[in-house]
Amino acid sequence: MENNIKMDRRIKRTRHFIKEALISLIPEKGFDAITIQDITVRADINRSTFYFHYRDKHDLLEQSINEMLAEAVNALQGEQKPPSPATSDYTPIPTFVRMFEHIGSNREFYQVMLKGVPGFGWRVLELIKTQCYEGISALQPNMEQFLVSKDFFITYAAGAHLAVIVSWLDNDLPYTPKYMAEQLAHIMGRGLYNAAGVQLGQQERSSGGT
Repeated sequence: MENNIKMDRRIKRTRHFIKEALISLIPEKGFDAITIQDITVRADINRSTFYFHYRDKHDLLEQSINEMLAEAVNALQGEQKPPSPATSDYTPIPTFVRMFEHIGSNREFYQVMLKGVPGFGWRVLELIKTQCYEGISALQPNMEQFLVSKDFFITYAAGAHLAVIVSWLDNDLPYTPKYMAEQLAHIMGRGLYNAAGVQLGQQERSSGGT
């Protein structure tokens, strides 16, 4: 039993070094130019060790992405409580906090993958769309109450979430996950124009009087 535990730890450690090597090489060379030799040298392993864990660099990339997105799903789920809208003081929704905590804890991975791996952003977007769909469906199960297409609403909300995440990463996480979640709660709770301090009724009356 103890030997199995040691073996599992050794395997996890080796796979961690290999994935770290890949992440460090993508910004330097671009994924297409990376060779197995590059990865094994950076990870300080031999080729047979690499091929024991992965078929090729594409398998390494795919497994790395799948594992990280699985971690993201687990992080977003958290405690299994029914979703509830932000409170009157716009307390951040726990899912938002967990999302930013997860991304912050894996910042290098997301920074590299969002910039250097085509298609990764779409996979993150689909994950966010799923969370948005589940959340809004629980809060508003009546389709007839939607003022716009539900699919359009979810796509817009998820796209905005992803854009905020990318900006946060590009600026090296200048704010805490809680602060970022609070900002999203304000926008989602107040609406885009209200959050900007724009009151459309007054704007229209003002325009009409000129």
